[in-house]
Amino acid sequence: MRVKEVLAWIDEYAPFRYAESWDRSGLQVGDPGAAIERVLVALDPCSATFDEAERLACGCIVTHHPLIFAPLDSVRFDRYPERLVARAIRNEIHLVAAHTNLDVALDGTNFQLMRLLGLEDAEPLDLDSRLLGENRYGGLGCVGNLDVPVRFEDLVEKVGSVLGCAEVRVVGHPDRQLRRIALCTGSGGGLVERVIAQGVDAYITGDVKYHEARFAEESNLAVIDVGHFSSERIVVKPLAAYLEKRAAREGAALQVFAGLVETDPFRVQVVRSRRSGS
Repeated sequence: MRVKEVLAWIDEYAPFRYAESWDRSGLQVGDPGAAIERVLVALDPCSATFDEAERLACGCIVTHHPLIFAPLDSVRFDRYPERLVARAIRNEIHLVAAHTNLDVALDGTNFQLMRLLGLEDAEPLDLDSRLLGENRYGGLGCVGNLDVPVRFEDLVEKVGSVLGCAEVRVVGHPDRQLRRIALCTGSGGGLVERVIAQGVDAYITGDVKYHEARFAEESNLAVIDVGHFSSERIVVKPLAAYLEKRAAREGAALQVFAGLVETDPFRVQVVRSRRSGS
């Protein structure tokens, strides 16, 4: 089994040509012709993911987020991300990223969240006219309906449950009845105005900024900010399952693992002492 075959399988699942022009999807470090026996699928190419890959003797790591995003002006071993690039080369670990192409693929990040929430009559939130008619293209985000209206507080509980979130940030009254829902995995705060134009009741995404939240509040749009990590981590198991099934179908000697150890870089800390008037 060779790295280029894993790349080809991913390309069939979430074609790399769907990636944004600014993106860095594809083989980031390694040799397409190299032989591999084990692959680890994860969200982030972080130190914890490398630790896990090395412990499992994986010769390839497939992640959603790229390790190399901005051009490198040096490869220093004392800073990120260069030290992980060096680590990959030293340990002969080949790095593959499926980023924005996986966001817009039919079985990608947004599709997985839509399925978990049970949205019906779903349509893309945003479409790239260049890709219309492509059989694996699903568009960015989606807008759909719940089968019955729910209280906002109950929707928050459901979202937190299916994503395994310890905490979410919300905008909106807990007793408001909601049915039409928009979502965008990852960093979707910049799409708030587009969402409002769709006439939806609530928007589920990550990385919502303060002024975007205020705009939503004034526009009567309920918002659930689940964070970047939680909104996209859900794609790891489905992508790993796809590669595993594909290997079995092709009779390839390849073991595929879904990463288990990476965590959200943010953690919640309760501040016990607060200054009055702050």
